[in-house]
Amino acid sequence: MLRNQNGISVYTVLSIILFIALIFVLALPNFYNLDKEQNVEDCINNMKEIWVAAIDYVRDTEKDFDGNLQTLRNTRKAMDSRSYYLGSASYCPETARQKNDYIVFGKYVADKIGDEVKHNYGVIVYCPNLDKFPKHFIPKMFYENMEPTQLQNYMIDDLDYIDKETGSNGARKKEMIEKYVEIWKTDATAFDKRKESSTALKAMLFPEKFGMDM
Repeated sequence: MLRNQNGISVYTVLSIILFIALIFVLALPNFYNLDKEQNVEDCINNMKEIWVAAIDYVRDTEKDFDGNLQTLRNTRKAMDSRSYYLGSASYCPETARQKNDYIVFGKYVADKIGDEVKHNYGVIVYCPNLDKFPKHFIPKMFYENMEPTQLQNYMIDDLDYIDKETGSNGARKKEMIEKYVEIWKTDATAFDKRKESSTALKAMLFPEKFGMDM
């Protein structure tokens, strides 16, 4: 058997090298964030957690939420003062080291029907890297068991439409969601428009689909 001057066989050296190479190959996906499907799942789970926290906050405070996640992390729950609305910070696994917060908007609408006031609240959460990773998007099925209000149902339907229309074009998807959020931020009649017509806000985003001139 071949041995070097220190008495170690060549085969032993090769075995050590192969073992180190195997460890490196196994660690490579985690080190370089190569497991894209796992990243998608982790990112969506992060957004689901933030959505739950934000929807509880908007419901309890009965006011819009501006998206400052530090507020959720520093505010104790109205129904459980021992807990905060949101736990520790989480970031998209694709760029976790950059620590870019998820983008969140919460809307509250008091809808008066006769003498009764119906409280509506809805939250939109999307990944800051959506333009590069279009799969980082909360799917419609997530909301099915969340008992969404009428307002949230409107948002769910519209966001699903945006997702289908933009497909794998992440930049377009992010652009349309930003425009959609801006409608809710700036148009005081958005809820009434959406209540009157299921295509009202969609048509503002995709006028070419609804024969509108913008």
